[in-house]
Formats: sequence, structure tokens, C-alpha cells
Amino acid sequence: MAGYVGYVVALSALFDRLRYHPTTVVGVLLTVPAAVTASYAVLSQFRQISSQEGVERQVQSEAVIVAFLATLLAALTYGLLEAYAHLPHLSMWFVWAFGMAAWGIASAVRRRNYA
Repeated sequence: MAGYVGYVVALSALFDRLRYHPTTVVGVLLTVPAAVTASYAVLSQFRQISSQEGVERQVQSEAVIVAFLATLLAALTYGLLEAYAHLPHLSMWFVWAFGMAAWGIASAVRRRNYA
């Protein structure tokens, strides 16, 4: 995951510094390694949860469900606010950060409930 973050941050900083805006084809080609790395991270997390037993698997499964539903509700709500209240468009990085925060909070709450 550190490789993914490093790759994305380095490309973003380089493009910003050079004021370079890649063409669609170049952008897609530069995105593929990051997408492959992110896919590997997701599959690794799935394997890690699948290898757990009992309560810890239950905690993580419930935390993922809660985080997904919270992110879905927040994205839907903000999407409607963009359409009808003319709020500014958000970057998908905000959605990603919200989802990760929701997962972390849900994991802590569910773990505490089972302790």
C-alpha cells in the first residue's frame, strides 16, 4: 500500500510541478499500475479477513458493512446536494478518505462492543 501511495503522490507532485496535463491515453497508462496495486491491496485484505476466526472475523465483517453503508449514504446525500443545492463537486479522494475513516471508526466501535 505504501508503494501505491508513493506512486500516486509522486506522479501528482511531478505533474503539478511541471504543470503537465497528460493526454487521455497517457493518463490511462499511468493509472494502470496504481489500479493494479490497489486491487492487490483489496484482495490481500479480503484474504486476511478470510483467514481470521470467530469474533475478529465478525468484527471486521460488520465494520466493512457499516463503512460501506455510511460511505454510500454520504455519497448519495452529497450527490443530491450537488445536483439540487449546487454545492461544489468533491474529489473522489474525499469519498475514499471518508470510507477509510468510517471503516476505522466502525472497527473500533465493533471491537469495543465485543470486548
